[in-house]
Amino acid sequence: MANLAANKLPLEKDNWKRPEIATNGIINKYDGANGYAHANWPCVFTIDLENEMRISFIRFLLWDGLGTSQKEKDIRKYTFTLSISSDGYNYFDIFSNKADSGENGWFSFKLLNETYARFVRLTGHYNTKNIAFHLIEFEIHDSEPYSINSPNIHNYDIVTGIPSEKLINNLIDRAISLKSTVFEGIESKLDKLNIAISRSDEAFDQIELIKQSTGFMEESESNKKRAQNWIYASIGCFSIFICLLGYFIFCDDHSKSIITESEKDESLKQFTIYLLSAYYATKAVIISTFIFILSWFLKNYRSERHNYIVNKHKAMSITMAIAVLTKSEYKNVNKSVVFEEAMNIILSHQTSGFSKEENSSSNIINSVLPKETQRIVP
Repeated sequence: MANLAANKLPLEKDNWKRPEIATNGIINKYDGANGYAHANWPCVFTIDLENEMRISFIRFLLWDGLGTSQKEKDIRKYTFTLSISSDGYNYFDIFSNKADSGENGWFSFKLLNETYARFVRLTGHYNTKNIAFHLIEFEIHDSEPYSINSPNIHNYDIVTGIPSEKLINNLIDRAISLKSTVFEGIESKLDKLNIAISRSDEAFDQIELIKQSTGFMEESESNKKRAQNWIYASIGCFSIFICLLGYFIFCDDHSKSIITESEKDESLKQFTIYLLSAYYATKAVIISTFIFILSWFLKNYRSERHNYIVNKHKAMSITMAIAVLTKSEYKNVNKSVVFEEAMNIILSHQTSGFSKEENSSSNIINSVLPKETQRIVP
């Protein structure tokens, strides 16, 4: 049983008046002017134990007027936070009355679980009577200390739940020293786990490829149906165009009617040429319009047909990539390269095929496979 904080100075000793008094072990010789350390709040009092150590109890005395000269408890109240740390940077609060009205006297904290720390910090927030935070004694114990005979003591049971590097290292060392059968063959188990993870990653990649292949196949079927609709529309437009052209050639005698009417009416003779020109211009516009519509239908047909072929090829390319990734005949092939090529095909720019200049002649099926793969005959 030992007071680990005995005669230690706080890290913030320059901010405190008489900081050595707070750890000298004298707990009953204080009055309004002597026997305590103090600093203006807010303030911090941190004890460095120099090594991470087991802590079972922490207790301290805040000025309450029950020292050598007074017998009645003072009405002042202090608020504070108690924290511990293993590295001096990350502190874990184990108790705080900052949100309460506060109290004075002894505060005793029993740490119920195994707790290790190097730094113990008391943060003074407030004193209801003046600007100073008065600390008479501060103790840190590795086991249960002797009891305090005081009418003004506040006891708390604390479960810290704070990770300790020393405790973790001790547990690891203990497990290694026992040579538990749990760790036998751990390396081979880890290797198998890594293989399983790698295979699961490959399986997810293959599932993604299958989804993409299915998507391209469905899109190619949609392209095929739309191409059929455009060719039917083109045939219908062409049929109407032929009928109209035949009518204009063989059945239309409107030009003769214009000439006949002009011969009958002298006032129309001077407009005969204009009437004939307007008539033939109208026929030319109608024929040109049908030709434009027909060419536009055919371009859309060619575009959908082209996209049908491209999406079909992409689906077939990804199917071949899946075969390379799964079949044993291709086990020596760099599968990451195959997957990368397949993804390049999925993400590659797809020409519309709307014009002849956009048509692509590259073989995207072969591009999915490395050269050495193409020489393998499964």
